[in-house]
Amino acid sequence: MCNGNFKITMIMSKKKCLLVLVVSLIFWNVSAQSSFFIKNNNLEKWYLEKGKIETEAKKAMNLPEFQNVTKGNVPIEELLPYFHFIDFDNNGTADLIFSGKIRNVDYTFLFYKKNNTYLVAIGEKGTIIQTNLPYLDNGLCFSIWQDACCGDYIYEFTQYACISTNNTSFFNTMSKSLIFKGTILPQVRNEKPVAFKTTKVTHVRSEPTENDEKPIAGKNSWKGNTLGLYAIDATGTIFAEMRDNRNEFWYFVRMNNESGTHIHSNRFTAEGGKENENYFTYGWVHSNDIALIE
Repeated sequence: MCNGNFKITMIMSKKKCLLVLVVSLIFWNVSAQSSFFIKNNNLEKWYLEKGKIETEAKKAMNLPEFQNVTKGNVPIEELLPYFHFIDFDNNGTADLIFSGKIRNVDYTFLFYKKNNTYLVAIGEKGTIIQTNLPYLDNGLCFSIWQDACCGDYIYEFTQYACISTNNTSFFNTMSKSLIFKGTILPQVRNEKPVAFKTTKVTHVRSEPTENDEKPIAGKNSWKGNTLGLYAIDATGTIFAEMRDNRNEFWYFVRMNNESGTHIHSNRFTAEGGKENENYFTYGWVHSNDIALIE
């Protein structure tokens, strides 16, 4: 069960939600999320019929975390359709989820019911794109996708899971991942992801071709398709493969970005120029640069 005190922490865990990849070999655009991850209909299966939502939703709307987003001047009628009851901890008390738009920006809020009020378990920009039904062995698990906006070129998604230990339950951030807006997506996913390590200094690229120094849009007018460089023994996971016009194999991967293996990634910066090198990175690597891990 997932109840009690909530906290959000960054951990690099072997426990991962199951990512669902969809086929499509295209350049990234504003609809990238739907072309890479399947929007999971399980979210609606979480919803409960527990009477009138308006009274409870108003309590959540008045919380400081929600007010900081709405500034108190978004009509209630615009927000109500995005509120639903959901019992996170299966204790018979209905909690709340908000998943929808505020001023044309997607937000996700999870509100935990405590006595006659609510606590914000999670509140951030983005849309839930992957869900596992509650009460399974791995608990409540979902991913929130945040679109690149405002001139940025980085998509971000975060995986959360409900963790229970020592009679206390909370939501942990299981992983954070970054994807450059111009990344080419694979046409077919592997049946089973495969772990690997690098055998030389390795380029992770936005497309399965050698670096040709062509300009690629970005905050610093980057050239070439290299997203980052990784030292020997950096690790990651292969999700797909393809051959180039020279009949050589390329792999679409997620790099783990362990400390000490990540050499360079000036393309992955957050708002204000903050480096996100501890996030996972998606891109393409050449087969000659890696070895599979048994």
